[in-house]
Amino acid sequence: MKFNSLAIFGVLFIVLGIAGLAHPNVMMPAKKQEIEIAGSRVIMETRRVVTIPKILGVLLVVAGGAALFLSQVSPANGRRRS
Repeated sequence: MKFNSLAIFGVLFIVLGIAGLAHPNVMMPAKKQEIEIAGSRVIMETRRVVTIPKILGVLLVVAGGAALFLSQVSPANGRRRS
């Protein structure tokens, strides 16, 4: 079975776009510090919240759909493959 790389990228873009629309806030670890207070160690970890814009999710879904459509078009005569 031969896989078209454009179709794989299309599906990947659609999945990423839907994930961005479904869960727009992503938490990422920013900094981890070890502090010693009164003889005991305390680990302090800060996190950064990255917000994914809705327009980016929509654009990824549209680009994925376009990539899937273009993966089905034959470059020789512009007709869809069956």
